[in-house]
Amino acid sequence: MNGNGKAQSKRPRSWRLWVGCWAVLFVIMHIPIPAIALRSVSFPDRVLHFIAYFVLTCLGASHYRTTRSGSLTGVLMAWALVYAGYAALDEWLQQFVRRTPSLGDWLADVSGILVATGISLAIRRRPADRLSEPAGDGEGSM
Repeated sequence: MNGNGKAQSKRPRSWRLWVGCWAVLFVIMHIPIPAIALRSVSFPDRVLHFIAYFVLTCLGASHYRTTRSGSLTGVLMAWALVYAGYAALDEWLQQFVRRTPSLGDWLADVSGILVATGISLAIRRRPADRLSEPAGDGEGSM
């Protein structure tokens, strides 16, 4: 317990955000959409699918960057496959809650996953010794 009498979670904040996002996505993707909401959307539903899975993938990558050392390539690629599989399952399950499964929606999901994974692989955590080096002391600069 901490000084406030509350038990501290052993899970890092990044894990709670990642899992919370996944839970919110599950709920949102499995409730029927009211007809009025469908008429009021001014951009394609697929943009929302892309954004949802992009954010989920970014949060997962952020979690693993902060909690693991070493190469993340294999971990992020494996999670990309998990997300793509989940997105397919998500689309299939929508038929049971009066929504329409869509290959286009799944492709938008996978696009968000691939873009986020690519960005996450490109932005690798720098080694701690490089972060502690000064940016430059003015010597040798123009």
